[in-house]
Amino acid sequence: MVFKNGFVNSNMLGRKYVNQWRVNPDWNFAGFAQQLRDDYSVDASLWQYYRARKHAKKLIEGIVKEQYARIWDYCAELRRMNPGSTTQVKCSLDGDIPVFHRIYICLAALRKGWLEGCRRIIGLDGCFIKGQHRGQLLTAVGVDPNNQMYPIAYAVVETENRETWQWFLELLKVNLNIKNSHGIAWITDKQKGLIDAIADLFPNSEHRFCVKHLHNNFKVYHKGLLLKQTLWGAATAATEQRFAQKMAYMREVSASAYEWMTDKDPRHWSRAFFKEFPKCDMLCNNYCEGFNSAILEARDKPIITLLEMIRNYLMKRMAKKRVEVDKWHHLVGPKVFKFIEKVKLETSGCHSDFCGNNIFQVRNFEQDQFVVDIQNRTCACRRWQLAGIPCVHAMCVIMTSNMDPIQFVDDCYKKDRYKLAYDPVIYGLNGPSMWPQTGDMPIRCPEFKKQRGRPRKARKLQSDKVRQDGTTRLRKNYVLIHCRRCGQVGHNVRSCGKRGDNDQTDVEPSAQSEILSLSSPPAPTPTTAPKPKKKRGRQQKKTPK
Repeated sequence: MVFKNGFVNSNMLGRKYVNQWRVNPDWNFAGFAQQLRDDYSVDASLWQYYRARKHAKKLIEGIVKEQYARIWDYCAELRRMNPGSTTQVKCSLDGDIPVFHRIYICLAALRKGWLEGCRRIIGLDGCFIKGQHRGQLLTAVGVDPNNQMYPIAYAVVETENRETWQWFLELLKVNLNIKNSHGIAWITDKQKGLIDAIADLFPNSEHRFCVKHLHNNFKVYHKGLLLKQTLWGAATAATEQRFAQKMAYMREVSASAYEWMTDKDPRHWSRAFFKEFPKCDMLCNNYCEGFNSAILEARDKPIITLLEMIRNYLMKRMAKKRVEVDKWHHLVGPKVFKFIEKVKLETSGCHSDFCGNNIFQVRNFEQDQFVVDIQNRTCACRRWQLAGIPCVHAMCVIMTSNMDPIQFVDDCYKKDRYKLAYDPVIYGLNGPSMWPQTGDMPIRCPEFKKQRGRPRKARKLQSDKVRQDGTTRLRKNYVLIHCRRCGQVGHNVRSCGKRGDNDQTDVEPSAQSEILSLSSPPAPTPTTAPKPKKKRGRQQKKTPK
């Protein structure tokens, strides 16, 4: 039997089942109600479940104001357990009380690993924080020797603009000891103020734009699969001659699309104009997107819980990579080796001729010829110089000469560099009760501004974005919407009601009568005389005289 008990309230249930919610944050109402029946023979309402879960969440994550008040102690514990790490907190003063604005963290292990084992290219991106106090999470992500992401630094700021990006990049510049901007490359999504901040702090560096985001802006005015393929063909062209051919073809297809693209400097989005020193030819900022998705669960948590979940993820990832490298079967990583095997299959349509002095002439199935210099590791197509991995023409020469392709891969992909990147250790932290007491003035949380409506958890997907179930949104392009009330084109019934009754006067009388005749069913022809309707209500009985 199930009874009602006034002592079994939401606060008591939150304390009782806090461990269940800690292990399984997605514990649903059905499991909660069944557990409550088994333990206390008490039934629970849905709102009682919501209040109990909210109370347990506060016990697990801590109260928001308390977490902001202990930011100084958290930073001191982080620097004590990870010597050499950088933490920077910026506040504004409300009288004598500091109010939180920003925090920047760069762990010493990540900085050392990037300087010793990674290539000199960094991706920058920002994502929304979904908690009670909204903000932006700025991240700097590099590329490791196995062509995977390598997070370097992250910061929580109040908004994304030029000031916050410049503050973030100034600290990153000091941490990475970047004195000469000639030897660094950046790839971004053209965020607000980021272009100007990079131009001010790193005037001589290479700045690439994500072609995926460039195409999103391009397809707003110029739609079609042919234009999309032409744009990507120009972006992936590794030589200026090939780039000119693709742009000429775009001009033939659409003159307006060609004019739109000529305003964009090709040094930012085409491989034909990229520098060769980073040994990375990527065109998309996917590594930052991957890091943002990896920490998705942490982005709606309070400030210290958010920072701790990011640090725990990075700590576990570094330890996991140190174990995986001992299982490699080759001198390069699994992703690089898979790419080499793919290039080998593409050499079936190529033929090489020896010229002399380690120089070969290679002809592919398209009857194009390229000169390959094995000793200097160059090819006329420039793909070998850009990526540091032999292209299909160089691979043809290597395979016909019975040489090992891995020996011609750049050293930045080798196993030794991978170990240098992941050998540094991110150490764990003690609990809040063991943190050092700095004695600084507690930080007050920023002002909370509640937004209208229910807060969104899922992002709005674009029309060509693939959902988790593998489907995409249905497009409404070139679809004429007809109103079934007035018959006009361009609106539906709901918007027709807002327009008023004047819309029906715009329809011709003949069309209006035809629409009414189609919309209303024909009246039935009575075969017999209709019966008189009975009067409703109580009728008084007639008394006999």
